[in-house]
Amino acid sequence: MRLRVLYHLAFWSFFILLFWQQNPDANTRDILTWFILFGVSASVVYANLYLLFPKFLFKRNYLVYLLLLVLTIGLGAFILWFIIPSANVNFKLPLFQHFINIFFIVVITSSFKFFREYSRKQELLIKAENEQLKTELALLKSQVNPHFLFNTLNNLYGLITQNQNQQASDVTLKLADLMRYLLESSKTDLVNLNKEIQFIDDYLSLEKIRLSQKTDINFKVSGMNKELFVAPLLFIPLVENAFKHGLNTISADSFAYFSLSAQGNELFFEAINSVEESTKNSEKSGTGLENLKKRLQLMYSQKHQLDIEQTANQFKVILHIQL
Repeated sequence: MRLRVLYHLAFWSFFILLFWQQNPDANTRDILTWFILFGVSASVVYANLYLLFPKFLFKRNYLVYLLLLVLTIGLGAFILWFIIPSANVNFKLPLFQHFINIFFIVVITSSFKFFREYSRKQELLIKAENEQLKTELALLKSQVNPHFLFNTLNNLYGLITQNQNQQASDVTLKLADLMRYLLESSKTDLVNLNKEIQFIDDYLSLEKIRLSQKTDINFKVSGMNKELFVAPLLFIPLVENAFKHGLNTISADSFAYFSLSAQGNELFFEAINSVEESTKNSEKSGTGLENLKKRLQLMYSQKHQLDIEQTANQFKVILHIQL
């Protein structure tokens, strides 16, 4: 509100300074005449901005608005044409000239009003889009969590049924750490990359317990020479996908290799896993990968590349992100 008042004062001050520049020898009567001119012109301007605009123009009653605007300007011009000669004969102008002068000021102020309204609507639109993006991201992250929890609880149940109490206890503690990270990461848009790496390590340790030693699981990290931040749970869908669609059964030839490397502000994540016979003809790009694609589009729109390759015996995903 205070800023708006300052804008208005600056606008009218400009015209007053223009008057003083053109009339350096103005007397008291001239100054009084100019105050009348400004008073009537300002009345027409504010009637247009705060009465005609909201009641007619913004409601798209264009014809009514134009008619009332012409009448309002005409009334202001008539008042000036009628009063000015008796106040100061030196400022006597034809009625049409008064109309043009007021119309000119109305056009300028209306342009400012249109620009301000356009800027305000753009800000509201951007704010609404940002809120929508946050909502979509929160929804996509929430879809990751239950799926991961379901898989991990299955692992824990298998250990309990096999009377592997010590391993079940270790898994429970590890699961608690993972769930704590899930809760913490759900409250922020970015997390330290080292925490994400630790999360993947913990997840893989649980999968190694479930798949015993018959499956070759490896995770390599390189180039992490500075603090980097990424969207939380960004890589886990690629890791989960390898086990969900590629390693459903335990086989001596099964493998899952993961690597994460950093080059400056660029990240490269690669996941390669063997493909079981039962899943060769199934859809590999499941819900997890589809959600990941949506999150990447929302958070790294023009700064990512996701490549998926499949051969007869393996499934490969490469994710490149520019932070």
